[in-house]
Amino acid sequence: MKVLRFDLDRPELEYYFHELYQAFDPGVKNILSGAAAGVLSQKSLKNQVILTLEWENGKALTRAYQFNNSDEPLENSIYKGFLYDFLCEYFDKQLEWGTLTGIKPVKMVQKYVRLGWSPSQIRNRFRDYYRVSSDRADLLMRIAKKQAEFISGELDCGAQHLISLYVGIPLCPSKCDYCSFVSTIVDKKGENLQQYFDHLLIEIQKTGEILKTCDLRIDTLYIGGGTPTVLSASQLDALMSALEEYFDLSHLREYTLEAGRPETINREKLEVAKAHGVERICLNPQSMNPQTLLSVGRPWEAGLIEKQVTLIKSFGFKTLNMDLIVGLGNETPDDFLRSLETVITLGPENITIHNLSIKKGSKIKDQNGIVVKEGYGEDFYQAVKNRLCSEDFEPYYLYRLKYTRDNSENIGYAKPGHEGIYNILMMAECQSTIGIGAGATGNLYDPVTDNIAKVFTVKDVKTYNERFEEIVEKKVKAYQFFYDE
Repeated sequence: MKVLRFDLDRPELEYYFHELYQAFDPGVKNILSGAAAGVLSQKSLKNQVILTLEWENGKALTRAYQFNNSDEPLENSIYKGFLYDFLCEYFDKQLEWGTLTGIKPVKMVQKYVRLGWSPSQIRNRFRDYYRVSSDRADLLMRIAKKQAEFISGELDCGAQHLISLYVGIPLCPSKCDYCSFVSTIVDKKGENLQQYFDHLLIEIQKTGEILKTCDLRIDTLYIGGGTPTVLSASQLDALMSALEEYFDLSHLREYTLEAGRPETINREKLEVAKAHGVERICLNPQSMNPQTLLSVGRPWEAGLIEKQVTLIKSFGFKTLNMDLIVGLGNETPDDFLRSLETVITLGPENITIHNLSIKKGSKIKDQNGIVVKEGYGEDFYQAVKNRLCSEDFEPYYLYRLKYTRDNSENIGYAKPGHEGIYNILMMAECQSTIGIGAGATGNLYDPVTDNIAKVFTVKDVKTYNERFEEIVEKKVKAYQFFYDE
């Protein structure tokens, strides 16, 4: 791993410089002192910021950037803008997302809208201040406008009685190489699954009893994972029955069940889901290329995805979501586009395009470190977007992660009326979410301050099972305290 030392007049800039440098040159370790193969320095002199980057036996560059003389210190984002211009010259490339490194850029648009900014003012802010390309600025505006249909009422005082509920099943039949979630493989006898399931039902009861005293109603319900459909049909029925008993589900706008691994789906489980009012099923092939799936440790069986889509559609669920990941294995752009065509022909109403992110905890990261391959290029991403739009899919939510090809984005596309409301609310952070189970973080929204308070929990099933009473008591008290306040 290459090591780059930051020599900064303002050491507090380290985080901002690290985030942006990684977008240009992923996988480089930065330090503030000691021996390193390269040095990036920042110095301020009167009304100038001077940046220098030099690697041993490599390219060196120094540039000075002028700013209006002021007694007030510059905002960190101003320095980040100077660094962006500098790195663009050094690496001879620009980033579609400019200086933005956060995961929720649509939320920034929504903030400006609430402040009364005009569309042209917002676009100019992203293009001129954050160096975002015109294409991505327009995409953000388009998605923010779409999301306004679903979140405008969330800011009303009465709407604060509505919350979302996330139930986590962090267990899988096996773990894919790219997966960074703290998911547990179900043992052969299913004992760890059964113990977790028993505890989960108790947490549902305890949480539901507290929230009912607070006059809260569930707006969206998402059962995610892991792979929730590792549960048997009888377990799934018991889980959904418990949710109905202890929570007010009479105001649900959306009920989602992740069924990501096709080998875990059968008719009995789908019958249970349908009987309990599930409207949205997520089936995630990730790729339709068998060589790709086998190379990343994801089981593949010829024709299984197509068979399961037919089965799911026979039940008449409102929405089928299917996910694809850009950058798996050694796929070429043509490989991915063939997967996309196959998925389109299967007729889902919702398609999410993820970009492979090299994350801590994944087998790929453990084996190879942060090695981000060359991207497919902007023409490829435009081709994906245009192909989906030609089939009446519209982008409705977006988020970004680190260490992805081309520093790109993840976009959810949906046909009108099939948008994932839970996804929209999570990214907008304008509604509380109660998390039940291991790894299910609670997000408690305060409309007065427009802030989110986190209720963290343990991520792994083993710890959850061993410390169950302590963990659940702590979570329930946090929820009760927040709503009592």
